[in-house]
Amino acid sequence: MAVGIGERLRNGTAAFGATLTIHEPFVAEVMAARPLDFLMVDTEHSPLSAVGLQTQLIALRSATAAVLVRVPHLDPTAIMQALDLGADGVVVPHVETAADASAAVSAAFYPPLGDRGFGPRRAQRLPERAPYLSRANEDTLLVVMIESRSGVENLADILAVQGVGGVIIGVADLAASLGHLGDQRHPDVGAAVDEIVDGCLVADVPFGLYAPTPEAARRWVDRGARLLTVGSDLLFLEQGMSRVLEAVAPVDRTPASRHLAAPRPT
Repeated sequence: MAVGIGERLRNGTAAFGATLTIHEPFVAEVMAARPLDFLMVDTEHSPLSAVGLQTQLIALRSATAAVLVRVPHLDPTAIMQALDLGADGVVVPHVETAADASAAVSAAFYPPLGDRGFGPRRAQRLPERAPYLSRANEDTLLVVMIESRSGVENLADILAVQGVGGVIIGVADLAASLGHLGDQRHPDVGAAVDEIVDGCLVADVPFGLYAPTPEAARRWVDRGARLLTVGSDLLFLEQGMSRVLEAVAPVDRTPASRHLAAPRPT
């Protein structure tokens, strides 16, 4: 499905997706049934092992969305494993230099673009071996995360690396890197985000970020964002619980029979 999302991004149409952080295949299956453009399994901020990742990817087999994996860090083995297990693409956090981007490309793509080790044990069995090998590089989406002062300073060089298919702005980590931990609305953070946005637009590299409300999604689509994470399994769980609890809060918990009961004779 990475071809579909790649075409959408290249055509300038925004893709909406969600992050999976809960290590539970049934939750993944429920998410797979929703009409999203991409699903991103997060192995950076969740306790997923390689075995757990394979289980999640099997559960996501029925998804019409592209399935991406955010690897824990810039680790060639983690990138290779995610793709070998059947992910359509990878999201690499904390890319700060062109050398970082080049290393990610090398790990994600087979020669001549990269030097990914050969062993797609599950990926090549989802379609057929020959079609997979003929389109592996073309169908793989590599997204890098810019989330530090160094990443902003080296943005132009990062975007110039062949194979980088998109950018996700990590606003929370960017704020921390700029000395404003927890304050994503600080003017310094906004200026850095604007710099990333402008650089991506000039280089015609699709960019996106976390936009968990309709208003945020609309605002960022209007600014040219094409890769928008609109929520996560955990956020959806919290939102659902909050709506139900808010709805039942006004309900009188005293049974009606008690209100209507006749007074006992004295």
